[in-house]
Amino acid sequence: MSDSQVETLSKQFKYFSEKVYPGSSPLYQGLSARIAEDPEILSLASESRKGEIVPNLFFATVHFLLLQGTEHPLSAFFPSLCSSSGGGGDPYPYFRSFCLENKNRIRCLASSKRVQTNEVQRCACLLPAFELVARESRGGPLSLVDIGASAGLNLLWDRYGYDYGTGRKYGNVNSPVQISCTVRGDPKPPIPEIFPSVESRLGIDLNPIEVRDTEEMLWLKSLVWPEHTKRAELLQRAIELARRDPPRVISGDVVDVLPGVLSELPRHSTLCVFHSHTVYQFPQELRDRLLSQITELSRKRDLFEVSFEWWRGKDQPSLELSRVRDGKRREELLAYCSPHGEWLQWVQRT
Repeated sequence: MSDSQVETLSKQFKYFSEKVYPGSSPLYQGLSARIAEDPEILSLASESRKGEIVPNLFFATVHFLLLQGTEHPLSAFFPSLCSSSGGGGDPYPYFRSFCLENKNRIRCLASSKRVQTNEVQRCACLLPAFELVARESRGGPLSLVDIGASAGLNLLWDRYGYDYGTGRKYGNVNSPVQISCTVRGDPKPPIPEIFPSVESRLGIDLNPIEVRDTEEMLWLKSLVWPEHTKRAELLQRAIELARRDPPRVISGDVVDVLPGVLSELPRHSTLCVFHSHTVYQFPQELRDRLLSQITELSRKRDLFEVSFEWWRGKDQPSLELSRVRDGKRREELLAYCSPHGEWLQWVQRT
């Protein structure tokens, strides 16, 4: 690894220690800051799959091995593995020794796996956007396409229950998946009493994750930051629900398969393409191609695009709705959201 590559990766870990992990994962925050100054660990992390978010992927490989049962004192610092976590000192020496002792396994995982977090709590932010789409299509059924669907858990948003802190429950109150989300400020988001009907649902992913595959589900769990035990529990309940009737997720590059997918959807339904914390990871060239493709496809059939992304250079993720008709796009900012969907600040005014 060249000096410039080491410097670039060091800056990435430093950025995550200062901007991403604070207030959310103290463990990863501290480890990131130390990794940024450790050439040997940076060299190991540099072997991560190209195009992936290295800090999240690298930490997930370590978390995966610990969840899999690899015994090491490091596990005492992971709340996901030890209820009395803390380890009684500095976790970095243990983390470093774990990485060096298991470098071949870490290298194999980091070079083959992807950051494919399926964060079902984000559905609480997507729901008001889907309601707007349904209203503008006069209540017609939706045909949903999730770009970067992972295991497709967010495609099942209408099978979950929701609590926005208003004293009322929404959705399926008997669902094992109950999602809480705090609404900040005014105006209030359009949360429907009766959910929009869904005609069809389909996900697209380069490497779909099978909900009935135990090892692949363990990888999904390893992507959840260790302090986020409630997120992990919610994910497990969503997995169990999805196993009863798994959503369809097809393999492929989105720009290759999207035209065919959209052409096969029911003509009487409303097309809604959505993505959450996916497209911001695309190279700019691919992002531009997807944008142009969706716009061009609208010449044949109107569609909506719901985007929940943390765009580079922005302080927080944003929820946006695009109406795409006759080769023209009209974009609107709907809300600002927390990365994992814990809160929602609606800004769109009707």
